[in-house]
Amino acid sequence: MKKGFTITEIAVVIVVLALLTGFTVPKFITLLHKAEEGSAKHKLVQVRSAIAAYYGEHQGVYPTDDLSSLVPQYIEKLPSVKVPGYAPSAHVSTGTYDEAFTKTGGWAYVNNPEDPRFGDFFVNVDDLDSYGKHWASL
Repeated sequence: MKKGFTITEIAVVIVVLALLTGFTVPKFITLLHKAEEGSAKHKLVQVRSAIAAYYGEHQGVYPTDDLSSLVPQYIEKLPSVKVPGYAPSAHVSTGTYDEAFTKTGGWAYVNNPEDPRFGDFFVNVDDLDSYGKHWASL
């Protein structure tokens, strides 16, 4: 009498493993995207806090540069942001809201004192996060 597995038993195991993988991989990818989003939102808060500290120490005036004036006194360095679907970037697009919001990833900062949104800092993408909120409105 031979001992071992039959072709049918091996096929059943392969099908079960394929089904388990099919259910778990998408969930894992979703969790990775949410982790990236959480990291991006944390970095957004860090930079906004540095901008607020600058604003407080400069008698209510926001930086008018590309935020390089924050480094290293208010923040060690401008962090790179990774949003699902975009390459990681620490680039800060600046100008009026319409000039800064290029929707190309990285950061956007409204550094024009004539713009009503002067001082706004946000993620430079025109997408929704996993909770349905627009990245530029966070």
